[in-house]
Amino acid sequence: MQRGELGFSTRREQPDRLQIHDSLKTLVVTKTKTSSVRRWVWRVSVVLGLVICFSALVALTAWNLTRSGAIDEARRSDIQGNLPGALRKALSHLERRPWSRAAAVMSARCLSRLDFADEAEPYYERAGHLSLDDLHIRAYGLVRGNHRNKAIQAYSEILVRWPDDILAMRRLAAVQITQKDDAEALKLADRLINVPRGAAIGYTLRGVIYHNDGNFEGAVEAFLRVLGLDPELRSMPLPRPLFWSHLGNDLIAIGRLDEAARYLTQASAGEPNAELMALLGRAYDLLGATERAEACYLQAAEWNEKSPLPPLYLGKIALRRGRFEEAVTHLLRAQQLSPRDYDTMYTLSLAYRQAGRVDLADRFVRRAEQFRTRPAATANVPANQLPRYAL
Repeated sequence: MQRGELGFSTRREQPDRLQIHDSLKTLVVTKTKTSSVRRWVWRVSVVLGLVICFSALVALTAWNLTRSGAIDEARRSDIQGNLPGALRKALSHLERRPWSRAAAVMSARCLSRLDFADEAEPYYERAGHLSLDDLHIRAYGLVRGNHRNKAIQAYSEILVRWPDDILAMRRLAAVQITQKDDAEALKLADRLINVPRGAAIGYTLRGVIYHNDGNFEGAVEAFLRVLGLDPELRSMPLPRPLFWSHLGNDLIAIGRLDEAARYLTQASAGEPNAELMALLGRAYDLLGATERAEACYLQAAEWNEKSPLPPLYLGKIALRRGRFEEAVTHLLRAQQLSPRDYDTMYTLSLAYRQAGRVDLADRFVRRAEQFRTRPAATANVPANQLPRYAL
């Protein structure tokens, strides 16, 4: 059959050899690239696997080096309140692993809470960065160790990082009160007043400062603000008897006797307290209600036989009634309980003089003069307890 009849050649076309060569070359190159990628992926996977294994090994080694049974036991002892036991375990852990930060912190905290503030300091330094709780324990340990300037610095550093920390402001103000730095303490009281949940604490501190300075009207105003903010006295820092004692004494000092009697009656109804009952009797006494005052003094003497206030005031009532021997009996009891109190000795000299015992009267006058500048009998609260309570 001819080409012209069918319109095309009947001879099979031969492929171009150059085209075949190019196709084969492309296929080889493609396979080579694929193989190279696979080898690269495999190598990366191996490297990553080695890195992960190495990291796990490092982490396991670090865990093994920084943990031990001793530090776990120290934590358990700390939770149970066994501070000496916790300290021994933490120090034992530090002997084997001196780089352990956890053991250094535990040792420092235990020493601070056991009142070894000086010994705690090197461990705080070894620990490095401290949490807020760690800083509070350290600062309070300095207070208890009577390192007041260091404590002021420690609390000031806390307030730089946490300006609204109520506990730091409250404790710093208490320390400043013991340092007679009323100006700085009042600034902190004002800051507390402007912080949520800190107003009652701030007014309490302000009242204490004014009370100590003899600004009784300012103290009364501050303490009444506390009652308005915290009627059940749950958030204010003083113990309740001390708060009521301050308020009652300050009200009596400015002549608001009816209010003093009302608030002290309220306070005495809540819990039996000999000092508050004696103070209530004093308010009644000044109001002229002698019988009610006497009943309060007798109740106070029954609640606390060691308080000098009830026999002192009972002696004064007996002296006013002309019962001189009875007055001497009460006043001698008060003098035994408070042998250096001017008011007691001077009143005793008056009783002896009225009873005709001039020699004893002169003796107690001379003894009273030795303590003339000393304060009269108070609620018998040690001077160093106020700031400790405020803390």
